[in-house]
Amino acid sequence: MWFLALAGAILIAAVAVGLAMGFRGGGNDGAANGADGMCVRQTFPPMGRQHVQSLRSGFQYNSFPPSSGPHYPIPAVYNVYDQPVPEIRIVHNLEHGAVVVQYGSKVPQQTVQQIVAWYSKSPLGLIAAPLPPVAEIKTKAPPNYENKIFLTAWTHVATCAGFDEGAFNRFRDDYRGPGGDGPEKFPLSALQPGGT
Repeated sequence: MWFLALAGAILIAAVAVGLAMGFRGGGNDGAANGADGMCVRQTFPPMGRQHVQSLRSGFQYNSFPPSSGPHYPIPAVYNVYDQPVPEIRIVHNLEHGAVVVQYGSKVPQQTVQQIVAWYSKSPLGLIAAPLPPVAEIKTKAPPNYENKIFLTAWTHVATCAGFDEGAFNRFRDDYRGPGGDGPEKFPLSALQPGGT
């Protein structure tokens, strides 16, 4: 009889843990999809990690902006930019555990200043830059992308209607560095501003 009671208790505990993990998602995937403040998160299947000098004709990334896939052998320098950075370079940073913030051409300058101030508070493993022209991104752009802010990490994208410090912090904390989903687990201290 005690054996049946013990088995029942274990079964109830297992169901409770399973339900909790189902609601939470487990690991970094807990907030991988869905609304987070002014942002909507999405997770995409990985597209590989090949080093290439250029993308083959007709290639398209599966997310906007790209969040995995073929990339240039040398990553971009971690920094704040006032000009677009080629996506083929940024994807390499994502592989190392970077979080990248990119914004459309119609995002107000005041919002860009908020992004730069946010970056300055914790710049390790971060890049902030305007989006390149859509023809250079090699993927289909969502409607009104020029008015939006995008946060990317390896296989994850948050599309934001505006600057939302809480949502930005949560995305950064979920995916930046070795605790994130980047396949190359660089220590955060190796992702210094001014370095690759």
